[in-house]
Amino acid sequence: MARLITKFKYLKPDERNHLGSYAEYIATREGVEKIDESKRNAPATTKQNQLIKKILSDFPDSKSSLEYEDYLKDKTVGAASEFITRALEENADEMMHTTTYADYIATRPRAERFGSHGLFTDDGVAVDLQEVSNELNAHTGNVWTAIVSLRREDAERLGYDNGSRWRYMLRSQTQTLSENLRIPMSNLRWFAAFHNESHHPHIHLIAYSINPNEGYLSEKGVMALRSSFAKDIFAQDLLCEYKKQTEHRDALKVQSREVLAELIAKINGGTYDNPQVENLLQALAKRLAVTNGKKQYGYLRKDIKEIINSIVDELGKDERIAALYDLWYESKETAHKVYSENRPERLPLSQNKEFKSVKNMVIAEAMKLNLPTDEVEETDEPTEPDSEPTAEETESPDPPPPPMDEYERTVADADKGNKWSQYRAAKFMLDRDGDHYDPKKAVEYLTKSAKQGYTVAKYMLGKLYLKGEDVPKQMLHALHWLESAVKDDNPYAEYLLGKTFLKGEDIERDTERAESLLSRSAEQGNKYAAYTLGKAYLDGDILAQSIDEAVRLLNLSASKNFAPAQFILGRLLYKGEVIPKNIKKAAEWLDRAATQKNPYAAYLAGKIYLTEDEVKDIQKAIRSFLIAAENGNDYAEYQLGKIYLYGKDVPRDTDKAMYYLHLAAEHGNQYAAQLIHSIKVNGNWTAALASLRLLGHMARVIQNRLEDERRGRENSIDRKLRKKIEEKKQAQGLRQG
Repeated sequence: MARLITKFKYLKPDERNHLGSYAEYIATREGVEKIDESKRNAPATTKQNQLIKKILSDFPDSKSSLEYEDYLKDKTVGAASEFITRALEENADEMMHTTTYADYIATRPRAERFGSHGLFTDDGVAVDLQEVSNELNAHTGNVWTAIVSLRREDAERLGYDNGSRWRYMLRSQTQTLSENLRIPMSNLRWFAAFHNESHHPHIHLIAYSINPNEGYLSEKGVMALRSSFAKDIFAQDLLCEYKKQTEHRDALKVQSREVLAELIAKINGGTYDNPQVENLLQALAKRLAVTNGKKQYGYLRKDIKEIINSIVDELGKDERIAALYDLWYESKETAHKVYSENRPERLPLSQNKEFKSVKNMVIAEAMKLNLPTDEVEETDEPTEPDSEPTAEETESPDPPPPPMDEYERTVADADKGNKWSQYRAAKFMLDRDGDHYDPKKAVEYLTKSAKQGYTVAKYMLGKLYLKGEDVPKQMLHALHWLESAVKDDNPYAEYLLGKTFLKGEDIERDTERAESLLSRSAEQGNKYAAYTLGKAYLDGDILAQSIDEAVRLLNLSASKNFAPAQFILGRLLYKGEVIPKNIKKAAEWLDRAATQKNPYAAYLAGKIYLTEDEVKDIQKAIRSFLIAAENGNDYAEYQLGKIYLYGKDVPRDTDKAMYYLHLAAEHGNQYAAQLIHSIKVNGNWTAALASLRLLGHMARVIQNRLEDERRGRENSIDRKLRKKIEEKKQAQGLRQG
């Protein structure tokens, strides 16, 4: 599989003036690149080898570059020159002032230029190199740099041998960059340049915040960015690997179910000879028999979960399951290599969240186990000892207990009356997947915190009583605490209470109160409130319709990167029914929502890029449909199938076409199922497509005919009235006879 090479660094303010010993090489880089092509394949010179040795000593991470790999394979003049060039370039930011570095990446040889330089940023924003340099020169905070590189053959195959594809990729990653650098979108500044090197096309990226106190890039953030870039660039390649992962995962789940059923049958029949698994299943069955509430893993006590985990890990030792698990990890590792040299940690089956459903399979099968009635305990509470333990029994040679962990410290502070600790302790106890799940105790702590005036605790209490998931629903308690939080101007309480009054499901609907609360919350910047109120104004079902106010509120929510609001705005701008049509702006909003994996936005964006001449871009269309398909949109799967089946804008690929069509059909898409059926019947996919297009055309004809008839009926009703109006206009000289 192809690989993406990325290198992330940051420059501290006090380190930027340290010009390294290689500055002269950077200044004369063009000369380094000029080699005699006739000597390109000759052995690397002594001077080159010496310089490479010094580079590796001073910058050891240069070994991770693609150019160094090429040099090790073939130590020629050309390979050495490529590596020296790249190593010096990668470390140019450490050798010169940041402004100089910005000038360098924008103007150096082989940089794709837009006039005097090649620096670019967000779409539609013109870059003044001098202004950027001045801003960086005055900047007192940290600056992050990155180089993203591909092999030439991969770049050409994937379409990344030109600047436009890199620009689109980076612009679609702005939100990801903002999140992982921990810089708000409004404060983020980034600039990049594309360098079309002979063997390894790449981009240079500079990013920082206009607020010098903001920004932090962790190792986790670096991996997230690498992964996001790779998934965008290698979407088609990774799709095959993800498909394999899915197949292996599904096969493992099926195999696990079969193995479990086989075990249970043997245990019930008295023929099973593995006492460890049998004892674990028996223990689980007993505990489940006396456990109230939902029999699902996330709702069970910690000790029951531990039994389930032990059973899952024992299942993982079965040869059939172990083989499938190995195949799944091999596929995962193949995909991981695209953006990382490190192999993903192989977790025990019980700890792998991808296979959480296996745990619920264990629960379901354990409940089928036949238990003697006299073996079923009446309670799962611990029994009290017959007598008090003696002093000897209480004394222990064990070392003193370890220091308190964060949970214990929080509870200790909470018990001392600290309202913030009481709230935090409650959060621990409301985590269903945590070790301290106890909603009853959580309510006690939240109540104590709320009574001390902590508004977030009030809101949380109101929400708990309103939802009725972790504790029984109690509307009076919910309203009491939400109203109390509203008095504190809590925007989330205003939103939740406003939405409750708007729906009118558990209480009498109060539109006036709902409108007031949602408006207050929205004006405080709550994107959820802005969306809810904006959509209510748009629909006009509950509140009086107000298109202008709806659009204003949806824009407010969308600007805070709320995907549903971005989707609605994009759809409104695309249709042009209630606001002026703007295809380009529609695509922009839908793109932003699609990057957040909104399947509806991604599908509509794909449709626009596929059909609208103003923004038509088949690669963007495919990328959007892929996002929608990965998130369960069967219409996107159907469109991908047709794209590869037609072969109009991309090379025809019947294997991919049938894969996506079958996927769509499995997810209930009748058009895909009909197309597959037609292909099978006709034995010719072109005939099938023709018949499908004919059916679609006939449907449109019938629909148009119905519309015409409807309009005709409306026209006939008002014919006499219109005749009188026309006669009056003519009499007044407003119309010619």
